[in-house]
Amino acid sequence: MKTRGLRSYLAVLAAAGGVLALAGAAVAEPLHGVGLYGAQDLKRGPAEPFPYVNPAAPKGGQLTLYSMGGFTKLNPLSLKGIAAPDLELLFETPMTSSLADDEPSSAYGHLLESVDIAPDRLSMVGKIHPAARFSDGAPVTADDFVFSFRLMQDPEYDPMTRQYFADLKDVVKVDEHTVRYEFARVNQELPLILGQMVILPKHVYGAPGKSFARDFDAVAVGSGPYVVESYEFGKYITYKRNPDWWARDLPRCRGMYNFDRITFKVFLDETPMKEAVKGGDVDLMTVRIAKDWATDFRGAFVQNNYLVRKEIPHQIPARMQGFAFNLRRPLFQSQKVRYALAMVFDFQWSNANLFYNQYRRTANYFANNGDLTSPAAPSGKLLEYLTDLRARHGAAAVPKPVLEQPLTAPGEGVAADESLRQAGELLDSLGWVRGADGVRVKDGRRLGFELLLADQAFERVAEPYRDRLRKLGASMDLKTVQPPEYEKKLRAWDYDMIITNVGSGRSPGNELVAYFHSKSAVEPGSPNVLGLQNPAVDEVLGRLIQAQTRADLAFQVHALDHLLTNSHLVVPHWHLNYHRVLYWNRFGQPAVPCTQAYMETAAIMTWWADPEKEKRLREAMAAGKPMAP
Repeated sequence: MKTRGLRSYLAVLAAAGGVLALAGAAVAEPLHGVGLYGAQDLKRGPAEPFPYVNPAAPKGGQLTLYSMGGFTKLNPLSLKGIAAPDLELLFETPMTSSLADDEPSSAYGHLLESVDIAPDRLSMVGKIHPAARFSDGAPVTADDFVFSFRLMQDPEYDPMTRQYFADLKDVVKVDEHTVRYEFARVNQELPLILGQMVILPKHVYGAPGKSFARDFDAVAVGSGPYVVESYEFGKYITYKRNPDWWARDLPRCRGMYNFDRITFKVFLDETPMKEAVKGGDVDLMTVRIAKDWATDFRGAFVQNNYLVRKEIPHQIPARMQGFAFNLRRPLFQSQKVRYALAMVFDFQWSNANLFYNQYRRTANYFANNGDLTSPAAPSGKLLEYLTDLRARHGAAAVPKPVLEQPLTAPGEGVAADESLRQAGELLDSLGWVRGADGVRVKDGRRLGFELLLADQAFERVAEPYRDRLRKLGASMDLKTVQPPEYEKKLRAWDYDMIITNVGSGRSPGNELVAYFHSKSAVEPGSPNVLGLQNPAVDEVLGRLIQAQTRADLAFQVHALDHLLTNSHLVVPHWHLNYHRVLYWNRFGQPAVPCTQAYMETAAIMTWWADPEKEKRLREAMAAGKPMAP
C-alpha cells in the first residue's frame, strides 16, 4: 500500500462510523474500518482512538516548521510546479491509514461513512458522511467524488497519482451521498487505495472556464482541519485551524491537529534554517546531516534543556536511497557495468569519515520492514519461482546473480583496494580499456557520465565516490542545480544519474507500479526515474498486487527485492532506524509515540502547545537557569 510520502498521512483524518469489510463476498453489516486481508486486521473499535493520540489534548498555540526549497503552487495534484508543504492539512480522503505498530495494512473511515463490496469484488458502493463539509461551507457530495476521479484524465494532472488509481475504472453517482466504485479487475488492495484519493470540491476546481493547471495558485479549498491563512511564494505559508471543521468532534479525530496555526518558513539553505531553530524562530528540526548531529546542537540551550536534543527510535521501513542509473542511457544498460561502478563506492570510509558512524548500509529495497525483509540467497520455492521467471523472460530480465546472491550492497564486506581490483577486472573483461586520459573507452564511447544534484549537502558524499570512480577509470561530473530546474530535468528524465529515494509502506502494493513497471518508464512525469522496463518485474508486481494473504505478499516482495537488488539499478546508500530531533521544550506529546511517522508528521498530528511548559521555559531562560525535565 502506498506510503504517500512520510507527511502525507496528514491528509486523512480518523473518524468513527461504518466503513469497509474485505473478507469474503458481500458484508452482512458495515464495519468501521478496512483490513487488507479482512476484518481481523483491524485492532481498534469504532470509537477507540489510535494509541499514538491523546484525545484530551488541548487546542491552541502555534507550531512553526521549515520547508526547504520553496513552493510555486497551492494545487496539490497538478503536474507542473512545486506544491506548498503539507497541503494535506487542507485536503481529505475517504479513509485514513492507521499508523499504529500493530496495523500494517488497515484504514478507518472518514469522508466515506460505509461501503458494501459486491460478491464478485468488482464494484463497491460507498456512503458519504452526511456531516462532511468543505471549508467554504459547501457539503461534500457524490458529485465531488465523481469529479475528483474524472479529473485524473486532465493532461495536467499528476501522472503518478493517476497510475496509482489505474485499476479504478469509474466512480458513478448513485445519489447525493452515495457513490459506486467500479473496478477494472479484482485487486485485493483497491478498497484501501481508493480510500486515499484526494477529494476536491467540484464547484471550485471544476468551475467553468478555469484551467486546473493554471488557475488555482491563489486558492486551496478542501474539507480538512486547516485553511490557508496567508502565504508568500518563496517565504512562508501559514495554515489556520478551521474552528468549523466538520470532523472536529468525531471520536477518532479528538486530540488530533491541536495547533491554532501551523507555519512553514521557506529556506533555500541549511545554514540559516539551523540558525532559525537555534534562535527559536522554528520549533522543530529533524537533523539530516550526520556531521551536524555529531558536532553541533550542543550549546547552552541544549545543556539547559531549552532545546531538546533527542534520538527517537522508529519502525519506519527503510527507503532505498542511492545513486540511481538512468537505464535510458546506453552506457547503463549493462548490468555488469552497473555492478562494477557500484561496487567501488566505499560506504565504510564514508560512514567513518563523513557520517560519524551513525548509519547502517541499505542493502535492499525492503530493508527494516519486518517479515518483508529476506536478505538470504534464494532457496526452496523462491528459487524455483525466480528460476521459472528466468526461463520464461530471459537472462536480461533475471540476471544470474538474482538466483544466487543474498541481498547485499555491491562491494560490501570487500576491502577498498580489492573492490577496485575486482571492478577493474570486470570492466577489462567487458572490453573497457583505459584511454590516454585514464578514462576507459569501448567502441569509441567514454565511461563518463554526470551526477545531477538538487542539494549541495550531497556534494560531500559524491566527491569521494567520484574519486574512487576516477581510480577505476570512470569519469563522473557533478552538477548541482536549483530545485525548480532539478524538477524540470527530473520530469523530462534529462540526467545520467541522480540520487533516488524510493519507499513503500508496511504493505507494499500498487504504488510500486509507478516506480518499477515498464509502462511507467515511458509515461511522462512518472517516478520511474530508473527507466526500468523488465517483464519479470512486471509479472511479479502483478502477482504482488493480487496477493490474498500476508504470507503471499511477503513471498512476492522477496522475489521483487531479489530482482531489483541484484540487477544493480542503484548504488545503495544508508539509513537510520531513529530520528535525530531538535525541538523547543514547550510542547505536549502523547504517552505512546507514533513510531511509524516522521517527527514533523507526529508533531502536526498529535502534539500540542503546553502553556505550563511554555511558562517554565520562559522563566528558566530569563533566569539563565536549567529548565527542569
